[in-house]
Amino acid sequence: MDQARNLRALLTARKTSDTVKTSSARVITVTSGKGGVGKTNFTVNLALYLSRQGARVVVVDADLGLANIEILLGVAPKYSLLDMLSGQRTLEETVTRVPSGISFISGGSGLVELANISESMLKSTVDSLANLDEMADIVLIDTGAGIANTVLRFVMAAGECIVVCAPEPTSITDAYSLIKSVKERSNEAHVPQFKVIINRVDDQKEGIRIFDNLQKVARSFLNVELNHLGTIPYDRSLVKAVKQQKPCILSFPNSDFSKEVERIGNTILDLKIEKTSSGMKGFMKRLFGNK
Repeated sequence: MDQARNLRALLTARKTSDTVKTSSARVITVTSGKGGVGKTNFTVNLALYLSRQGARVVVVDADLGLANIEILLGVAPKYSLLDMLSGQRTLEETVTRVPSGISFISGGSGLVELANISESMLKSTVDSLANLDEMADIVLIDTGAGIANTVLRFVMAAGECIVVCAPEPTSITDAYSLIKSVKERSNEAHVPQFKVIINRVDDQKEGIRIFDNLQKVARSFLNVELNHLGTIPYDRSLVKAVKQQKPCILSFPNSDFSKEVERIGNTILDLKIEKTSSGMKGFMKRLFGNK
């Protein structure tokens, strides 16, 4: 884990220095084939942990019509992505900063507008959201669940994709369907790196068994290699944290859930990125290219 520690040290040094950030943000989508598997809870807690390690993290709520991130954080944003698209607010004003250290952008109906954006607004929107490259080291995009066109476009545009699934057979099947749909629709030159998390398991053996089966099928029928990012145990502490509207990693830092999120966060920091995603600007260009 020396590499992860070194990266966190560099992030912390840059965070506290006056040096201008010149590199692009790392853009990661977090998605699932089925709703209700704990995707958004994982995203929020992961963001908080990465922020603790010195990374500047922005979460983009790309789940149409749902405001789960702001509910989990107990924060009501003043503006959403729609306000920026309409020209009423700047990106800076659209970003909501949370005292715990992360920032997020509420998507809402603004994501519908992205699908129907005019050519005259296209360049302005790409340039505006590309500024996240200056504001963040890591951008986590929390998509909706399933294989709707909007979800697939967000996943296809990113360099990395974390797929969260639960032990239920329907969740596993839907996760495979999502990966299959992305692979079939993606340009061969840009297929996201798929990282899988098995959530709410009884024990580690169950998670490993589920991943191994999913990997075998994906390798045999899709020629896709999956990365087992982690196995998160079922934890009542998470249920209590949701009721309190305070992320589990803050309210129950010693819980099994929080410890596994920390381990996953360290793994993410330690992973070598083989494909360049050209940051948020590259993500936005691919997103519009996948219309």
